[in-house]
Amino acid sequence: MFVAACGIAIITQTNLGTTPISSLPYAVTGLTGYSFGTTTFFINLIFIALQWVILSRKGVFHYTAFFQIPVVFVFSAFIDFTMSLSGGIMPESYPLRLLISFAGNTVLALGIVMQLHSRTIVQPGEGLVIAESILFRKPFGTVKVFNDWTLVLLACLVALVFSGGLIGIREGTFVSALFVGIFAKLYLKLWPMPKKEELKEREAIAAEKKAEREAANAASEAAAS
Repeated sequence: MFVAACGIAIITQTNLGTTPISSLPYAVTGLTGYSFGTTTFFINLIFIALQWVILSRKGVFHYTAFFQIPVVFVFSAFIDFTMSLSGGIMPESYPLRLLISFAGNTVLALGIVMQLHSRTIVQPGEGLVIAESILFRKPFGTVKVFNDWTLVLLACLVALVFSGGLIGIREGTFVSALFVGIFAKLYLKLWPMPKKEELKEREAIAAEKKAEREAANAASEAAAS
């Protein structure tokens, strides 16, 4: 989570546009004055609700998806923290800021793939992409790009309706919309998700090691008594 939050903060603090996944929360921040992390938390609650709608229709929704709520709470705190760390350290040079924004996309994509590989609770934004992948039967990276463009359009619409201008949408946003999904695909090729057979084998090995530790502990307790 921290790696992904760093990527978002790096991109946003270049003042060349925030990331597509954060474009809607950032637009709401500009309209309301609430912190970037606060609006990220509440927008992600909507993402969780959308997952429930999509996956329930497919009959595959599981209540553990609601564990994303405390996860995104921590993630939102990380965003505010990393934004405060990266504020005021960006160079004035436009080409250099554009390069830093591009590098931030690689960091964000890596953070997303790390969360997928962790096999723990993913962020609601990525969880929504996974739900859409199941719905449309398309690869994660492909749906990620589509989802990012949709969020950018929504952010533009909200900002234009309520402020008459764009908020946090610049060239860096469109670079992110194009490249985060692409980088995620590349990372997944270099670091592919394990197949079901590999997962079962890993689980079996872990269970065997756990049983061995429990047996050793039982033997030690018996010898001590």
